[in-house]
Amino acid sequence: MTKLIKKITEMIENISVTDKQEDSITSSVENLNNKLTHEDCDLFVQETFTNGSWERDTILRPLDDVDVFAVLNKAEWIDEEGNLPNPQTVLTNFKDYLNGIGDYKDKVSQSRPCVTIDLSKINFDVLPSFEEGDGYKIPNHDLKSWTFTNPISLSQRLEDTDKYCGYNLKKVIKAVKYWNRENDKMIPSYIIEEIAISIFETDKFSDLEEGIRLWFFNAENHLKSKDFTSENKFNSSKDNIEEVKQKLDEAKKLVDSDKESDAIKIWKEIFRKEFPTANIEEARNFSSELSKGNLKIDSSGLLSTTVGKSITSSKGYYGDSK
Repeated sequence: MTKLIKKITEMIENISVTDKQEDSITSSVENLNNKLTHEDCDLFVQETFTNGSWERDTILRPLDDVDVFAVLNKAEWIDEEGNLPNPQTVLTNFKDYLNGIGDYKDKVSQSRPCVTIDLSKINFDVLPSFEEGDGYKIPNHDLKSWTFTNPISLSQRLEDTDKYCGYNLKKVIKAVKYWNRENDKMIPSYIIEEIAISIFETDKFSDLEEGIRLWFFNAENHLKSKDFTSENKFNSSKDNIEEVKQKLDEAKKLVDSDKESDAIKIWKEIFRKEFPTANIEEARNFSSELSKGNLKIDSSGLLSTTVGKSITSSKGYYGDSK
């Protein structure tokens, strides 16, 4: 399974952020924090911290959203009876303030229960919040009430489980998130992480192939309809997971039968463009087989020496392989 593991590893490297991108995001986060916590800011922000995929190191490229919690001074926002303001009022104040800053002018909008700053290379979702016990109150989706969340707890559980799994769990999560993104983001991103934690908190996996395969084999048991915006999306997610589950099972049987190249083709079919196909050595082998008239092409357009439609004999790219 050496070739398959190598290609899975390469795919994960292809979808992970670069050091340069990390530096750029860190600089942008610091700039946003300075703007929100500045003494001239009338939003009474006590502190900010990043959360979500960026903070937990499961973000993918091309870069998507970075979640930023803006923790507010409750005493400055509650009314005489101790009630929190309407979430929409708070969000409107955030939008107006940020839109008045030169760096963010005309780049700010309200998206979901947060305010989004749309920069050229990355979006920042700013989430107003109030400390509540060991967590935070954040705007509910109805924008009329506040709901409790504990993002730090999820982050710590992920760190602990990733360590338990030899620091490979986040790589598994990135692979599943990439598959999810290529399939219209059916599953909420944090749900993918929660499922991974639930599966592997007490059960390790031997390598990336097994980790990804076991996520799909067990995911359906952890899906809850309440985590989806509609019953249709919930059912579609289950159907798509089942389809991948069957393909990965077929690929595993091929690996066990010493047909790793055919298994790699199935993985390519699942993960599409970022899953690597032939390297230079394989290209030379294909060229040699082409010159012998042994090269084939399957229904998905991938090259093979075992299955598919035969390609007319040629000297190939590398010429005669004497």
